[in-house]
Amino acid sequence: MTVRNIALDPGFGGFKAAEVQGNAVRVVTVPSVVGTGSTELGLLDLAGVTGRQRRPDQPYHLAFEGVEFLVGPGVVDYTRPVERLDFQRLSGGAELRALTYATLFEMVACTGGAGTGDGGKQEINLVVGLPVEVLQGPDAREIVRQLQGWMVGRHHFSVDGQEAALNVRALRPMAQPVGAFFEWGLGLDGQWLRDKGDFMVPVAILDLGFNTLDLFTVQSGRINVRYTGGDTLGMRRAATSLVESVRRQYQRPLSLHEADELLRCYVRVQGRRSVDFPLAGGQVDVRGSVRAALHTTAGEVTAFVERTWGNGRQFSHLLLAGGGCLALSDRLQQQMPHATLLDDPVTANARGLARLAQRPGLF
Repeated sequence: MTVRNIALDPGFGGFKAAEVQGNAVRVVTVPSVVGTGSTELGLLDLAGVTGRQRRPDQPYHLAFEGVEFLVGPGVVDYTRPVERLDFQRLSGGAELRALTYATLFEMVACTGGAGTGDGGKQEINLVVGLPVEVLQGPDAREIVRQLQGWMVGRHHFSVDGQEAALNVRALRPMAQPVGAFFEWGLGLDGQWLRDKGDFMVPVAILDLGFNTLDLFTVQSGRINVRYTGGDTLGMRRAATSLVESVRRQYQRPLSLHEADELLRCYVRVQGRRSVDFPLAGGQVDVRGSVRAALHTTAGEVTAFVERTWGNGRQFSHLLLAGGGCLALSDRLQQQMPHATLLDDPVTANARGLARLAQRPGLF
C-alpha cells in the first residue's frame, strides 16, 4: 500500500498542504476561517435570475463526531468566524481539526484518495510546520504530544456530504521556516541540491505570517540559537489596526479575516488601484487606512529584526518567506538589501517541508 508523505503548514492566515507529485510540488491552500452555521437557504431564492450554481467562494461544510463547521472561503458571508489566535489552538480543538480535514481532503480527494468506500486505506505521513516560538517555548513538548495524540490515527469525516477516511501513520513536527530553508536548498528527492558551500555558510530566514514573525538561522547543518527566535508580531497587527481604523472612521464592524483580505487586496494591486469596501450608501476606498496599517506594522517588524539581526550582513544568504514578507518586501529589502524574497513566499514553507518529507528515514 502506498504511503503519501504530505506537508501541512497550519498558518493562522491560511492552511497549506504540499506534496511532491512527479516532477513538481502540488500545493493546496484553505483560508484559516472557521465558523458554525449553514449554507442552506431553504426556500429563499432570486427566481433563478442569478442561477443556483455553487459559488467558487462557498465554504466547505465539515462534519465529524457529531459537530459541523463551515470552513475556508466565504465563511463570513454566513456566520461570524471563530478568531482564536493563541498557540494552544495548534495542539488540538475542533476548529483545528476542521481546517486540517478540509485541507487534507483538498489534497487527497483530487488524486484518488479519501473517497467514499475507501475503508480508510489512504495512508499518510505528515510533516507539520509549527512556529519557532512554539517549539522553543516551555510548553513545546506538551503541545507536540497533544498534536500527535489526536492527529496520528484514523480519521472519518465528511466534506460537503462526501464521506472521507484517512489514516495518519506518523507525524514529524518541524519549525515553519525550516520549510523555507529546504525550499531553497533541497531537490524534489529530499537531497541537498545547492552547492555544498551553501550548506556551510550562515543562512538566515525571515518568515512573517499572519500571527508570527520567525527568525531562523542555519550554519554547517546546525541551528544557530543566537540568531533564532520568534514573536507574535505578524500581519494580524496590521489587520487589527485596520479593524480599529474602519470602526473609528465608518462605524462599521470588521473581522480580522475581512481586514486581512483587504490587506491582501492592496498587495495584489500594489496600492495602485482602489481597495473598495461596502458601506451603507455605496463603496468607500480604504486604501489610505490599509497603507497606514501596513506602515505601522512594517516599523514594528523592522525594529524587532534589527534588535535580533542588526542589518543582517553577517549572513551569506537571507531569505524572506511568508505572506507578510510579500506585503512588506520593499521595507524589508531597504533594511536588508541583500535579502531574497522566495518565489511564492506564502507557500514556501509548505513546499520546502514537502521536499523534506521525501528523505528516507524521516518518519
